[in-house]
Amino acid sequence: MDLNEDKDIRKEAIHALSNMYPEELINDTYLLHSDEAIRKMAIRACSTVVNKEMTQNLLNQMDGSMMDMERANALSRIVFDSKKLLIYLLEYYPLAANDHQKMAISRVLSHHLDYLTLKLKSHEYPQVKLIIQDLLKMHITEDLIDFINMNKDKEVENDLIKIIKTFATQDKYLLDEFSVYLNQTVLNKLGLIKKPLPTSIREKTPFELNKVVWISFWISIAVTLFPILFLILNFRLVLSGEPLLEIFMVNMNRYLSYYFIVINTIYLILMLFSIKGSVERMAMWRIKKQTLLFEHDLLPSISIIAPAYNEEKSIIESITSLLNLKYPKYEVIVVNDGSKDDTIGTLVRHFEMERKHPFFQMKLRTKPLRSVYVCKQIPNLIVIDKQNGGKADALNMGINAAKNDYICGIDADSLLEEDALLKLMSITLDDATNHIAIGGNIVPVNGCNVDKGKIEKSGLGKNPIVRFQTLEYLRAFTTGRIGWSKLNSLLIISGAFGLFNRRSLIDTGGYLTISGDLKKDTVGEDMELVVRLTHKAIQNKQPYRVAYVHNANCYTELPSDMRSLLKQRNRWQRGLLDILSYHRQMLFNPKYRQPGLLGFPYFFIFEMMGPFIEMLGYIALFASLFIGILNFELVVLLFYASIGYGILISLFSLWISERQSGFYRIWDAIILIILAIAENFGYRQIMSLHRVRATFAALRENGSWGSLSRTGFQKK
Repeated sequence: MDLNEDKDIRKEAIHALSNMYPEELINDTYLLHSDEAIRKMAIRACSTVVNKEMTQNLLNQMDGSMMDMERANALSRIVFDSKKLLIYLLEYYPLAANDHQKMAISRVLSHHLDYLTLKLKSHEYPQVKLIIQDLLKMHITEDLIDFINMNKDKEVENDLIKIIKTFATQDKYLLDEFSVYLNQTVLNKLGLIKKPLPTSIREKTPFELNKVVWISFWISIAVTLFPILFLILNFRLVLSGEPLLEIFMVNMNRYLSYYFIVINTIYLILMLFSIKGSVERMAMWRIKKQTLLFEHDLLPSISIIAPAYNEEKSIIESITSLLNLKYPKYEVIVVNDGSKDDTIGTLVRHFEMERKHPFFQMKLRTKPLRSVYVCKQIPNLIVIDKQNGGKADALNMGINAAKNDYICGIDADSLLEEDALLKLMSITLDDATNHIAIGGNIVPVNGCNVDKGKIEKSGLGKNPIVRFQTLEYLRAFTTGRIGWSKLNSLLIISGAFGLFNRRSLIDTGGYLTISGDLKKDTVGEDMELVVRLTHKAIQNKQPYRVAYVHNANCYTELPSDMRSLLKQRNRWQRGLLDILSYHRQMLFNPKYRQPGLLGFPYFFIFEMMGPFIEMLGYIALFASLFIGILNFELVVLLFYASIGYGILISLFSLWISERQSGFYRIWDAIILIILAIAENFGYRQIMSLHRVRATFAALRENGSWGSLSRTGFQKK
């Protein structure tokens, strides 16, 4: 066991101790420990002792370091329900030994502004004005602004306006805060003009010449592979001067058949692993009692982050669904990424949220924060409003705010089954290896009835485009990801429902963004993060696991029109190519074990180069049909290699899925079986050719994600 692994085990043990027996950490061994994380755990443990002595001890420890924030938070928890200790802090303020203590007291009392203003009006404690001035110096304005907006006492308002005028004219930050969030009546008295929410221009990823050259080289290989192979195998015919066009066309169709045989055989192998993996996963789930899973701190705690951009149509149902999950300890962090619609207003009004001062450190660099909202009735719900920076940037902001063991990234237009998190995290009990990433199953919500964030009735969408996508999702998740997970080669976790180890995330630099330290955007942030986490774990020789849990369901809305679908597939392909180029050192590299020798080569050959190979094959096929040189034997080979084999894979995927979940009705299953045949006559070819188009778009990549039109959830 190396030194780092030993430290991690000790830290986990101390973390468990802080949850079970926090009083054991309240001594200098832990409070003065060299490890910052352990000191933080010890300070948090102090908040469990609610008395005057502990309050004074925390005040005495204030030294102006970063730990003062943790000590102030501990003080806030101590005095939360104790008016006696609240008065003690107020009375102690003039006696404070230094400014560090005064600032800490002011920070704690900022959460009790109603109480402070009563004392301000009574003139009982003259230090209240000094405390409010401290809050303005520290830029803690949120509670003050909310109070002023709702206050109807003219005397108190006049006192506060006098204080604000003194500071706002000297501090641009305060001036902007008051101008944006104070109501117009108060602004008129201050002589200020109402300002809109702050925005900033999103930077574009610089042109990456190395990426363009790398992609162009391999696409050239894909386009010329079969012609070169033909010339090598038929070199004598070339020298003889015989006409080669017809022979070339026939051979191209034969090569295309072999290509389809290879890729479908890979699917079949993955399917066999999928059957074994799904049976094992279900068996492990059935032996666990839910009462056991709710035992104190048996499962890791989770911070669910839901990035939202223009989601006002479905945001309430989504967040309500997240708040109703069955899980022992979790929080929900909604990050509004500068929406242009009323997403933030919808959330604040519905959940009756209050704006608060940010309580977290910005460990990951992101676009600027606007505000943080909390709900007294729902303490595990946090809403963050920030300037637009893209989905990955919003997730990084959520990671900054998160305080639990694992991060669960979920799209704001998605719904989780009540026990989805239990199923997802219960696998951490099956294997002691550190799970750096865990993915759940994605199920189309189109065709389902949703009521108050719950799936009341499941079903297959009526839109043909949605139905074809449903079949694709069944094949990709049921066949692909279970199999890759079983082979320890899973490199993609769906951004709609993925879970990551928070410590590993922060150590790796979070999601890839132009705003972050890595200075790069990608539209495939979910896959890129898994690849980067895998890359770092292998480099550091740390045991790790990336898992997929097929029975943990997340429902998400699929594009219902061809334009939105092609837009989505375009960015999927651009993201894939960007990731393959960015992490190309892993390709065929035995140093990276299964991911480098199995997972990465699969995406490189069949997802990056494959569309070009298929395009050439289709051109040769139609040309052969046009000039009438296809013989019966070749037609049969093509049919079985591409269509027949593909149908078999789709039917098996449907069987595996329905065997475990029984999600679709008999008639829906029949429709999907028919679609498994029909998709081979047009739909798959359109998707393949569009990926070719997306590849050329990737050469002009600017990292933009864009947005899709939403219809919202269907209610009863």
